[in-house]
Amino acid sequence: MITDNDDLLIEILLWLPAKSLIRFKLVSKKWSDLISSHHFSEQHTLQQRHRRRDSKLRPSLLLHLAEASSYLYLHSSPNGEKLVPYAFSSALASPTIRSFSNGLFLLQCRNVESPFEVCHVYNPATKQSKKILLNVDRMYRSVLGLNLVFDPLKSPHYKIICIKSTPRRSFSLCRSWWRRCQIEVYESETSTWKVCGEPFLAPRELVFDHGIEWKDCIHWCGVFFDLQECSIGQHPEIVVPGDAETGGFLQKHVESNGFLHNVAHFPTKKSVMVFELQRDYSEWSLKYHINLDGASGPLSVLSYIRGESEKEEDSKLVLHEPGKIKFYALQENCVKGLVDFEGKEFYQVGQAQSTVNRSFQVIETLASV
Repeated sequence: MITDNDDLLIEILLWLPAKSLIRFKLVSKKWSDLISSHHFSEQHTLQQRHRRRDSKLRPSLLLHLAEASSYLYLHSSPNGEKLVPYAFSSALASPTIRSFSNGLFLLQCRNVESPFEVCHVYNPATKQSKKILLNVDRMYRSVLGLNLVFDPLKSPHYKIICIKSTPRRSFSLCRSWWRRCQIEVYESETSTWKVCGEPFLAPRELVFDHGIEWKDCIHWCGVFFDLQECSIGQHPEIVVPGDAETGGFLQKHVESNGFLHNVAHFPTKKSVMVFELQRDYSEWSLKYHINLDGASGPLSVLSYIRGESEKEEDSKLVLHEPGKIKFYALQENCVKGLVDFEGKEFYQVGQAQSTVNRSFQVIETLASV
């Protein structure tokens, strides 16, 4: 029998999604011990990571509702999409997602005594969480951003990048534009924090949450932090084509299939430009300029999915407009419906249901925290 052959059983179980394996722990003590083992967890995480790189699975998204402090889970599978309410572990009170990386979330909870001195690394598949205390520094006291880095293809351990600044002590015009910052890095392998790199000045409007990991760097809009060199670098300037009537734009970074993209959304013109950063960091090249005149109301871009083939036939944008989430197939130049919010208790005519820049990709993993 299969259950008597451990090697064959493990080979079969490695192909199953994490949530199925969690249910299969109830089959027997043997299955529970096997699936719960650290060795199996690492093997499964690596197997699933390789499969995601080689497959064309559609992403599952966690959407933050604009009118409530709650989330919706958009689960995509070959059988279609499901939209269900999402609940974190009951042990976490009013969590806010600060970062996500390959199946793990970095959370902060509001109703703790010192919310900005504590964070939680959380696995949404296993519901496991780990509380981590931030360093207390008399000089750099304000936490500007928390970012999680986890790549099981490189290491079973994760890192937390914390950006801090000094308190504002001057009201001079020059100093009000800049913040003096310092980066600290937490390594789960040693459970310790360390100061990384030299202090630096950053514009006051620069947002350091929701950084995107790409090529051993954390990327925010305009700057990046090199994890190997412990140094800050500048992105090249995004050059909008001279013949494009654009106006102001919103932007977000998205990593997809090994490439870093800047998705620039021009709300007043109902258009989107997708730029791709060259691997030598020399320039942002314009990949797509999409006209979205057909949108029925306020529009936001949730994500960009880069096609895996050289011709990128399956590249698409994930869009949100009042009452709907849609795919925009870039090569076909057409919109395909994905989810309809109408009839839901939170639906309001003409109002966006999901908060801009608060959508997160959900990946099932058995990785321990």
